[in-house]
Amino acid sequence: MNVFGLLLATVGVATAASAGETVIIEGDDDFPPYAYVENGQFKGIYVELISLAAKQLAPQYNVVLKPIPWKRGLKNLETGKSLALFAPFRNKERGYIGAYSTPLYRETVALFCTDAVMNKSPRKFPEDFAGLTIGTNLGFFLGAQMAAASKAKVFTLSESKGNQANLQRLQAGDIDCYASDRLAAYYSFNLLLDRQRRRNLSRFQGFRLNPAQELSSEETFIAYSAAHPASYKDDFIKQMNSALSQVEESGVINQLIGRAIEPIPPSSD
Repeated sequence: MNVFGLLLATVGVATAASAGETVIIEGDDDFPPYAYVENGQFKGIYVELISLAAKQLAPQYNVVLKPIPWKRGLKNLETGKSLALFAPFRNKERGYIGAYSTPLYRETVALFCTDAVMNKSPRKFPEDFAGLTIGTNLGFFLGAQMAAASKAKVFTLSESKGNQANLQRLQAGDIDCYASDRLAAYYSFNLLLDRQRRRNLSRFQGFRLNPAQELSSEETFIAYSAAHPASYKDDFIKQMNSALSQVEESGVINQLIGRAIEPIPPSSD
């Protein structure tokens, strides 16, 4: 069976062992193309990557991937209600995370701005963005540089749930800029353009994605709760790390990313 045959067999419920410890790993339900729900199915680059690794842990561990709103997922880690969540950056302020997996991928956080902001040719961050309103996804950690500027009140952060909601706010001028993972922003932007074509939405005509700054490059992980009492936690983390390393060495992550960013074909309706 080829790699993508395995993917079809493992997405959603990563293993189908008849015996063994059931381990639930929660993941962001609205962060395409990495993790999201579409037509009731949990999909995305990280969902498929972790599913492939989890296949190797059967029958000892039956891994189930569960979509959840991001901020609720973080809260579940903090309280110990859940064992694991994917895929946050490493953040020293989240002391409730007891361990991180081997890295899944390195995301690039970028700042996209309106034409009005770009006309001022902003080059220095954060000075050239002072006084602006910058949109972010709920609970999304944007790196040390932006966190420090926000704490110093150089600009105002405004949170919304999901990439498309923030892009729509950017198009409407409700926010001046949007800080997001670069791949996620372009993926969701392509979906908006496709929606424009299918529904003839004039308000998106002429809307473009203007990259203003690259803010940071951050590795992502499966994060494990320090408070979760599972007796098998250490062994599971060790085995999952080994499996992830094997999957990543195969180069499958590049295949998943390439497939995710393929141009959306014109709609036939």
